[in-house]
Amino acid sequence: MDTGIKAACKIEEWLQENIIVWCNVQEIPKLLIELELLQHTLSEQFRLVMESEYHALSEWIKTKKIDSTLTGSEKLHIYENGIDQKDFLKNLKTRHKYLKNLYLITFLVSRSDSAKINSIRSLYFFLCLKMVQLTDYESRIETTLDECRFLTNKTREFLIPFLPDLTEMDSLEDVQDNLIQAQNNDNYTRWLNNSPDTFESEIKRYGSKLLDKNTLFPSSDARNDINERISQYLYEYILPIENFFKNVSGITRITSTTYQVVNGPSYYDDTTGNTFSDLVNIFESTSNTDAFEASERQDNEQESFEQVTIDNPSNYYLDLVKAGGQSNSRRKNAMNQVTDVNTAHEDEIKRLVEYIASKLSRLDFLSIGKEYEYEHEYEEGKFKFDISDQSALYLYMLLLTGIHDIYTSEQLKLGSNGYRYQLTFCPARSHVDDDWDKSLCAYKSNKLNKPDRLYVFMPYPLGAMHIEMIESTDDKVRDSIHEEAKEDLRKLNKEFGIRLSINKVKNYLPHYLAQTNIDKALIEVLTNCPVHHLSALPYYNVSQYDLFRCQRDYMDHLIGLLENKYEPNQTKLYMLFELPDETLTDYWDKTIGSALAVNEFRLEEIVFKLRQKVEAATVYLKLNNLDSLVCLHNSFMDYLYVLMSVASGYRPVTEPFGRLSDIDTRTGVYFISDKEMQDDTIGRLIYLPHTVCQQINEYEKFIKSNGILFNKLGSNIGQIYMGILDSHIGLISYLKLDEITNTVIQLKLNKVFIKERMSQYISLPLNWHRHFIRSLKNIHIGKYSYNSDFNERPIGYDVISAWMGHSDELGFSFYDPFSGLKRSELREFANTLDELIKGIGFTVIQLER
Repeated sequence: MDTGIKAACKIEEWLQENIIVWCNVQEIPKLLIELELLQHTLSEQFRLVMESEYHALSEWIKTKKIDSTLTGSEKLHIYENGIDQKDFLKNLKTRHKYLKNLYLITFLVSRSDSAKINSIRSLYFFLCLKMVQLTDYESRIETTLDECRFLTNKTREFLIPFLPDLTEMDSLEDVQDNLIQAQNNDNYTRWLNNSPDTFESEIKRYGSKLLDKNTLFPSSDARNDINERISQYLYEYILPIENFFKNVSGITRITSTTYQVVNGPSYYDDTTGNTFSDLVNIFESTSNTDAFEASERQDNEQESFEQVTIDNPSNYYLDLVKAGGQSNSRRKNAMNQVTDVNTAHEDEIKRLVEYIASKLSRLDFLSIGKEYEYEHEYEEGKFKFDISDQSALYLYMLLLTGIHDIYTSEQLKLGSNGYRYQLTFCPARSHVDDDWDKSLCAYKSNKLNKPDRLYVFMPYPLGAMHIEMIESTDDKVRDSIHEEAKEDLRKLNKEFGIRLSINKVKNYLPHYLAQTNIDKALIEVLTNCPVHHLSALPYYNVSQYDLFRCQRDYMDHLIGLLENKYEPNQTKLYMLFELPDETLTDYWDKTIGSALAVNEFRLEEIVFKLRQKVEAATVYLKLNNLDSLVCLHNSFMDYLYVLMSVASGYRPVTEPFGRLSDIDTRTGVYFISDKEMQDDTIGRLIYLPHTVCQQINEYEKFIKSNGILFNKLGSNIGQIYMGILDSHIGLISYLKLDEITNTVIQLKLNKVFIKERMSQYISLPLNWHRHFIRSLKNIHIGKYSYNSDFNERPIGYDVISAWMGHSDELGFSFYDPFSGLKRSELREFANTLDELIKGIGFTVIQLER
C-alpha cells in the first residue's frame, strides 16, 4: 500500500474511533464544523508541511458531511461562535460517565475567543494527526490535546503570555526555538514586570499549579519553583514538534535471535531451589554488519554446557559458587588443558604437519602465475594437482587459522604482503556516521565508513596454490574436499595410531595460544569468533601487530614440529612455512574497533581553542557586566566538560560528572553513580588525575568568592554559585542572561543540549571519550594488549573495566571487595591519564585575575 494512502487510513481510523463512535447523528455535524475551523485557522506556512494531514482530514470531512441535519444558519452560528460547551458535554455525560476517553471531543468543543490560542490549537491538532500516523503516541496525543484545552480555561491561562505568537513564526523550527528559549528565560521576573500590581494575587490564585506545597511566597525558592513549573508546561508543547521532526514510531521493537536448544535431562537442586539443564547454541557466522554486542555469546556447535537457572536464590555465597561453576563450564573449550580429549596432542599435530609438508612440497607451485617472483620458471599448465593435494591444502589452511570455512571464504586475497584473510568481526559502535567529523578519528575509515580491517596472514605459495585450485575445479569437486580431508585423517590415524579429527585440527591454534598465555581476546579475534562479554573492551585494542605476533609464534611452533625435516636451504619447504615480513603488515596504524578513538593531534587543537576562549573571556571579565561573567562561565564549562570527559570516562547523563561533593580533591577520589543516584553506597570509585583536581580547586575558589559577592549584591547568580558549591546543583551548569529582566538563569541540561553545545568542538557521539580511553596506545602497541617485550607494564582490561563501570560475565563489579583489584592500580592509571591530558594541552587555568 502507498505510504500516503496508509497514513490517510490511520487518520480516518483515529477520527472514527474518537468522534463517530462516541457521538450521535445530531452531535457529529457540529464537531465537523469545528474540524473545518481548525483547517481554516492553520497558517499558510504550516499548511505546507502538513499537506498530507490536511488533505486526509478534508477527504474524511467530505464523507461525513452528507448526513448533516443542520440548517445553513445553524452551521454559520456554530462556525462563528462555537459549540455550546456546557450543554454539549452535559448530553455526553448522560451516555458516557467518564469523559477522559473523549479527549478529542472535549478538545474540539473548547474553542477560545483568543486568535492566538486558536492558532495554537490548530497547529497542535495537526501535529497530533502526524503522531497518529507514527503510531505508539496515543498517550502523547491525549496529553497534547488536553494541554491545548487547558489554555481555554483557568487551568493554564497563566501560560499564554509565554507561548509564541504563531503569526510571527515562519516555520516549525522557529516555533521550537522560541519555546526552548522561553523555557530558559527568567519567566518569574518577566511576569512580575508585566503585572506588578496583580502578580501576587495571580500566583496565589493558581497555587499548586505553580508552587510546591511547602514553598513560601515570595522567596527565592518560589522564583525557582515558578520558573521550573513554567518550563515543564512549555516542554509539553516542544515534544510534539520533536516527534514531528523525528518522524519515527514511538516504540522501537528490537527482535532477538532465537538459538536452537538441545532437549536434555534437567533436575532440581533441593539445596538452592535452582534448575539444572543442558544447553547448546548453534554457531552463527559473523558478518561485517553484525555487532557482537547485540547478540548472545556464540559457542562451538558441538559443545554442550550445563546451565543454572536461578529460580530461588537461597544464599548469596552459595549462588556465587554455583554461578562461578556455570561460567567455568561455559569456558571449558577455551581452557584447553593438555589432557582434554577434545584437543589434539602435539604428537598428533606433528604427524599432520609432516604429512602436509610432504604433500605440498612435491607440488610445483613455483610455476604458478607470472606475477610470482620466480616468473622465469613459469610454464603454462605445469602446475599439476589432484584432490588429495587439495585436501592437504585445506587441512593446512584450517590448521593455520582455526576458521572453519577458510577454504571457500570470499575474504581471501593474494597481495604483495602474502595471502590475507580479512577478519569480518567489527563492533557496531566502531562505525562512523556520515554526519560525524571523520577528521577527529584516530584511525581513518574507508569509503564504507568502517574502521581499518585486520588480517590473518598465510604464506604466499599457499595463496597461489589455493587460487589455482579454486579456479581450476568446479563446485562439485570443491564440496567433496571436506570429506576427502576426513578420509585422509582416518588414514593418518590408522597408520600412526592417533585420533585426529577436523574439529581437533581447527581447535589446535586456540589451544596452543592459550597454553602460551596469549590473551583470550586475541585468540577470539584471530579465529574470527568474538564473544559477547565485558562490553567489548578486550577487543578494542587488538592490533594487527598483536595478531601477527601470535601467528609468528605459532608458525615457529609448527616448524619446530618438523625437526630435522625442515631445512632452510630446502627452498620450497621453507617457503611453505614462511610468513611475510612483519614490516609488510602495516600493523602500526590498525586497531580493531577504535574508529571513535579521537586523534590526539586534533584533540590538541580542540583543547588549545577551548583554552584560548576561556583565557580571552577572563581578560574581558567585568563583574558589573553580567554578560561577560556568563560568557566566562560557559566557556569554562566547555573546557571543564572535555577535561572531565578525557579524565574520567564518565557515561553521558543529564547531570554530567555529578556534583562537587562527589570529588575529594585532596586524595583525587571520585565517586561515580552511573544510574544518577546520589547515594554513597551505590556507584563506583576512581581516582582523578592531579591536574583535574587542581583545576576543580580553582573553580571552587572562583565560585565561592563570586557567589558571596553576588549574594550581597542581590543577584541570583550568587544563589546558583552557592548551589554548585553546596552540591545542590551539578558540577557542569550552563547559564543564560535574560536581557529583558537582567537576571541569570541556569539552563536545563539534557543530551540534546549537551550534544549541540559540544558539537561545535567535537562532532562525535557523546560517548567519544569512553572510546578514547578504551583505545589508549603506546606508539603502535595497545596498552591493554599482551606483549612480553613491552617495557612498561600493560594496563589490564580489569582496570579499564573498573574505570569505565563495566560488569563482568556474572554481573559483578570489577572493583569490589572480592575482585582482587588494588586501589594502587587505579591510582597508577590516573597518573597515566594525568600525563596524557598534559600532553594534549590541558593546563590549570586561573579564573581569578
